[in-house]
Amino acid sequence: MERENNASLQFHMFLRAIIMIGFSLLIMKFILNETIQLYIAPKMLPFVYFGGACFFLIGIFQFFKSLSSNLAEEIECNCGADHQMKGSFVRKTIIYLLFILPIVGGLGLPQKVIDSSVAANRGIQYGGGLYTKPPGSSAAAEDSKNTQDVDAFLEDPEGYLKEMDERVKNEENEPSDEMVGYSMDHSKYDELAEKYSKKTHINVTDKNYLDVITTIDLNLDQFIGKTLTIKGFIYREPGFEDNQVVLARFGMNCCVADANVYGTMVEGDKIASLETDTWVEVTGTIEETSFNGQRMMLLKPDQMERIDAPKDPYVYPY
Repeated sequence: MERENNASLQFHMFLRAIIMIGFSLLIMKFILNETIQLYIAPKMLPFVYFGGACFFLIGIFQFFKSLSSNLAEEIECNCGADHQMKGSFVRKTIIYLLFILPIVGGLGLPQKVIDSSVAANRGIQYGGGLYTKPPGSSAAAEDSKNTQDVDAFLEDPEGYLKEMDERVKNEENEPSDEMVGYSMDHSKYDELAEKYSKKTHINVTDKNYLDVITTIDLNLDQFIGKTLTIKGFIYREPGFEDNQVVLARFGMNCCVADANVYGTMVEGDKIASLETDTWVEVTGTIEETSFNGQRMMLLKPDQMERIDAPKDPYVYPY
């Protein structure tokens, strides 16, 4: 019996060692083939390096530990508890598969950049994302809010009316910017507006992307008539005309899970034939338009060039 327990412990420790080493190899693969940026922002790389090293060291330690013929005695802590893994064979298999399948999938399957299908689900934040919520979210949120307001009024009419009065007073004292969940230092964008408004041509790079389009959002009148060069992939909103597209980029803060889709409206005959997800670099004239009742930048293309998708397709806040 004791020999069987020792063999069982050896097997489980060996399997856990393989899982740990597998995760470290998966991280190493992403780093070596330079696809790690498809999943995390550059500022998170030190944590990933540290985590990969820890996985490898722990895996090696457990691997050699699993070779011990007296493992059951070595891990005995005299606590009165049985350290054998409980459960049926099926349960144990399912638990281990939860860790093994991501490793096998990550090592074997090709990496793919998130595309317009993700944009369709998450919605586009136009410009710097200051004035628009992702499509489809506002109606449900408004219905939920109205239901909560009705319930609150029925429970305590006087308290609800008092709360509404306080809410109105607070809103009157707040800044008038129609921004959704966005906090910023306006002095920074005032300085950028002064800097970029002196230029007749503005080049949007991966590094200044969010700063430039946010600055234009906040100071659109100063930039109308200027030329802008920007790149991204083609995305079309439902209901768009053939000559209307969104030139979109994914913005990432920490990892792909928090990626948002930022887009600039482009309108012109040259783009009507472009397929969705095609990467292009557009140089055009800044104009204004209204979409969903909101005033925003519109780019009228003068030049357009198809480009390959960049190795790092995301933009980051700097």
